[in-house]
Amino acid sequence: MKTKFIIIIVIAAAVLAGTAVLKMSRTPGSASSPQFYARQFIDRKVQEIADRYSNGDVIVVSKKDHLLYYCHRGLIVRDDQFGGFVFNFPVPVSLGVNNHWTPEGEFRVYTKNAQSRFTLFLGFCGLYGIHGADTRLASKIDHLESLDPDLKYVTKKDNTLGCVAVENRVIRYLFAKVDVNTPVLIMR
Repeated sequence: MKTKFIIIIVIAAAVLAGTAVLKMSRTPGSASSPQFYARQFIDRKVQEIADRYSNGDVIVVSKKDHLLYYCHRGLIVRDDQFGGFVFNFPVPVSLGVNNHWTPEGEFRVYTKNAQSRFTLFLGFCGLYGIHGADTRLASKIDHLESLDPDLKYVTKKDNTLGCVAVENRVIRYLFAKVDVNTPVLIMR
């Protein structure tokens, strides 16, 4: 009887351990999750684009993944310190909604506007651009970002008229690093 009880406990422990391993393998970011493989795919695709622009900068936006990549001299930027923050790309974005869809294609930054109604603006196609929050909210968001460097305020949901919105700390970084004529590729 005691042997049967021990066998039952061992089997139950094995089943519970197997269930835990299965759950861990399906969490986003784990090496066997669909999200992990999708992210690996888009990272490789962006790296191929960065290779084509290895002599300069390129910004790549994946609308499907809601991510913005900044590549400098053929590499996706990682661990770059600026303004008290460490930047690792890709970063999340907010896109256009309600028939104001973000355009797709290959564009170039044609203007850098520090006086727009947004916290900095990198225009890439007509009235479309990459920007931060409305300037009325800038000081509030700056304070919140100083308390939480991973704050998601601007990018918590799609809410633009076709532009690509990023967090204020990100637009400040891009505004300082990117020149006019920098390629901007927006893909589905």
